[in-house]
Amino acid sequence: MTRRRQTSSARTSHSALRRAGIFALFWLVAAEGNLSAWPLALAGVVGATAASLWLLPAKTLPPISLRGLAVFLAWFVRQSLAGGWQVARLAIQPRLALRPACIELPLTVAPGLPRLLFTAALSLMPGTLGVRLQGDTLLVHVLDRRQALTDDAARLADRVAAVFEETR
Repeated sequence: MTRRRQTSSARTSHSALRRAGIFALFWLVAAEGNLSAWPLALAGVVGATAASLWLLPAKTLPPISLRGLAVFLAWFVRQSLAGGWQVARLAIQPRLALRPACIELPLTVAPGLPRLLFTAALSLMPGTLGVRLQGDTLLVHVLDRRQALTDDAARLADRVAAVFEETR
């Protein structure tokens, strides 16, 4: 076996083990720690790992920083809670003073998986929805054009870059 093929096999094996671990962790959380259905979960983890390797081969997956991912997830949970509070406040107001708009947002996040994570995370934030991704621009629908979209997007871009070990 050539050195290049050995490196590729090692990369695929490492990626498969990492992905299987992540899928197993997701299952464990979803099952609330109940280990009684492990045989079924094992089949699901193997299937999910195989499908993920087929859809996103190991060589196309950028390196991921576990520390960056943990920081991103903690930040995202805090933002989600703050957003839930914001939506609750809006729901009890007698008149909503919203000013919806579509805003073009220039993207600074690398193309590929980092950009997809950025777009998905931005769309999950309250009052924003990614409408169209075209080149280096994302068209974002906002419920209120007065919200600090560019500042929020810059903070999100920094966190996504940290997940993928990019320097900004």
